[in-house]
Amino acid sequence: MPYEISIIIPFLDAYKFINSSFQNSRDIIKNRNIQIIYVDNNSKDKSALILKKKINNTKDILLLKTTKSMGIGPGVARNLGTKFASGRKILFLDVDDKLTINKVAKLVKFSKKNNYNLVYLGKKIIKCKKSQNKKLSPFLKYHKNNLKKFFRNSNNMQVISILFDKKFIKRNNLVFNKGIYEDIFFLFKAHFYNNKKICNLKEKFYLKISHKNSIINSSLSLYHLKWMFNAWKSIDKFVKTKVPMSEYKKLYPSIQYRLRGEFSNEYNKILNCKLSNYHKNKFLNYVKQNYKNIICSNFVAKTEKDKIVKKILNYSFRFKER
Repeated sequence: MPYEISIIIPFLDAYKFINSSFQNSRDIIKNRNIQIIYVDNNSKDKSALILKKKINNTKDILLLKTTKSMGIGPGVARNLGTKFASGRKILFLDVDDKLTINKVAKLVKFSKKNNYNLVYLGKKIIKCKKSQNKKLSPFLKYHKNNLKKFFRNSNNMQVISILFDKKFIKRNNLVFNKGIYEDIFFLFKAHFYNNKKICNLKEKFYLKISHKNSIINSSLSLYHLKWMFNAWKSIDKFVKTKVPMSEYKKLYPSIQYRLRGEFSNEYNKILNCKLSNYHKNKFLNYVKQNYKNIICSNFVAKTEKDKIVKKILNYSFRFKER
């Protein structure tokens, strides 16, 4: 009998979290039709070895490993896990997060009775010491015939805490890109291809552990800036090739609105990061060179974010050296 849900957990050098994660996984599968798939994304610490010993021949828990040729990034591991998943539904879980055990049975029951392509699950943020208390944007329901809504509104772009239909993923060839911020493009494509109602379960099924070493809380680097830009560039290119040119022209002002907003967001990250002004200027110049190739400079600045973008694109703005 196939599993109802396959939970895919990518990890890289997760020594601090592997024991807690495995205990949560054992509690999840207990007397439930759920498969757990761990995917080691080329860890250099002992996390994979520890996990392998713990799993041993444990039924319903599988350990896979990506190769170096596949690349680095949670998405690469998720792609491999999806390929080997036996469940009707797919749920992506970060190794440092957990599911609420007393709600898992309810989730399985719901999954059996419903056939949505996308189901948003309620999420509870557990803040650890020294982590930033960042408020997450809400999930946004949109589709290929209502893309303006996506480009004009802030929305949650993380794939965790979403239950995906496996056939839907396979049918539309939904795969993650390499690197980080891989969720953004994947989730956009999922909404683009979805032709069913999206269900929103508000109960807190997913426990998001916010700690200082997570991607969202880690120090800003060119690596972060590169992959964030690539995500939005990919979305723009995707839309341009997937919708009629007449429709793209109608969407263009909204797409540009969002790109300018993301440029401004990157500026604010750089402004507030704890780095020297030398590095801030280096980062800002990198972002400017990237975004000016996809942002139309001939725009009227109506919002505060627009004013920031206009200022940086039109002038040689620099953070003053101390």
